[in-house]
Amino acid sequence: MHLSHYLTQICTLLFTTKGNRVSGVAAFLAIFAVISLFSFMAVHPASAQQQAEPGSNVTETRILRGAVLFDGNGSPSVSNSVVVITGGKIACAGSQTDCTIPDGAEVTDISGKYITPGLIDVHVHFFQTGFFDARPDAMDLNATYPFPEVVAYQQLNPERYYNSYLCSGITGVYDVGGMSWSVGLQASAEQNPDAPHVAASGPLITPVPGAPFDLPSDKVLVPLNTAEDGIKTVQYMSALGSTGIKFWTILADDEAYMERLEATAEEIRRQGNQMIAHATTLSQAKAALRNGTKLLVHSVSDTEVDDEFIALALENGTIYNPTLIVSSGYMLAYRAAAGIEPLTMADPNGCVDLKTRELLESASQFAKHPRLTEAFMERLRNFNPVEDRVRSTDMLNLMKIHEAGIPIAVGTDAGNPGTLHGISIYDEMEAMQKAGLTPDELIVMATRNGAMAMQRLHDFGTVEAGKYANLIVLDIDPSLDIANMRSITHVMLKGVMKSVDAYSAR
Repeated sequence: MHLSHYLTQICTLLFTTKGNRVSGVAAFLAIFAVISLFSFMAVHPASAQQQAEPGSNVTETRILRGAVLFDGNGSPSVSNSVVVITGGKIACAGSQTDCTIPDGAEVTDISGKYITPGLIDVHVHFFQTGFFDARPDAMDLNATYPFPEVVAYQQLNPERYYNSYLCSGITGVYDVGGMSWSVGLQASAEQNPDAPHVAASGPLITPVPGAPFDLPSDKVLVPLNTAEDGIKTVQYMSALGSTGIKFWTILADDEAYMERLEATAEEIRRQGNQMIAHATTLSQAKAALRNGTKLLVHSVSDTEVDDEFIALALENGTIYNPTLIVSSGYMLAYRAAAGIEPLTMADPNGCVDLKTRELLESASQFAKHPRLTEAFMERLRNFNPVEDRVRSTDMLNLMKIHEAGIPIAVGTDAGNPGTLHGISIYDEMEAMQKAGLTPDELIVMATRNGAMAMQRLHDFGTVEAGKYANLIVLDIDPSLDIANMRSITHVMLKGVMKSVDAYSAR
């Protein structure tokens, strides 16, 4: 009980009257309570005041002092920094001359550590598991893992991925394609103190049949057979509160299809929503950009981007998410299913949930699957997990687009086979660094630009006054090598700091 509770009880006893006189029994109990309370406080002052664990009470003012601060804006790092946190939000962040430490504030000295904003993965799928049980189009495992049951479990248990994300330092995720229930995660996650911020776009509009993913009550893919199909989907998802509407593959050379897409894109603008596109060829990407796409969620992979692409993207204010590792993730998952090599994961903090681990460890049970033809097996055996991890065209286009001034955001396509929720962000950032980006540039892309893609930059994405106190603490300087993001020790979400061990599945 709090001290105020005891005092309230004492006052109640003192003013219990019979007529105009204080009850003798009440007076005796009140005096006894006062003596007992102050005797207890003398021996147990901390218990009497109900002191919270450091940083667990977001109404307190808390100070993080002494770390090297990277604010996410690309500004020079601040040594021996101060971050003042009150009510779950940042009151001040900067040097010790910039920020005054209020009297009575709880000060945590983290000298020798490094602070960045919480990471943001702008490309995830909550309905997918990291294996083929949720991708029957790639390898049908319905006989062992019925797809309806897989998706039902995904819908009912998002918390296992919330833990994986926070354990990996990810405080915001953007689900850019899934069942309509994924849109509801936006509100529920926002109220969950142990969930990252979530944005979600819901089902994808596509020219391909959606049958492999259809359920009686929901679907992932909405075929754009008529303009009305697209318009109604946009109206419904926008009414649900979706953040974006995604097109999955664009038939840029099909005039009738493009007319339907244009009508749908116009409805997206009318609804005040944003268009997202899975467009992996230059012609598809330019068709998407001509229709106002704000977020391209894959690399252009077939050829080098041209001046028209650059001009359209700059005109739109489009954000580019390259997803460099997802394609090779499929190959790694197929190799595991074929029994060639287990799918290994660098996960020293135990961020991957146990159900996913068990699923991947049993992958070789499908070594006789009809998908694994002899010709395909030959491809899998010849795949080099190191040399073939990222396509050269993807890296070339990433650098050309970056140098043109188009904002880049980090996204993994998590949930796809071989691309696991949470920890895949490290592989993605390291691949982007290998393409030629600097660690300092990647810190901005993995934080500020991600929040911008989620349309939440006013709330988080940088360590600056007025925003949620979402940040991570690292042991090793991330500006030397982005792989040092793996040295994370603590994550703070809305002002509450926890060790990554608190989210570990170990």
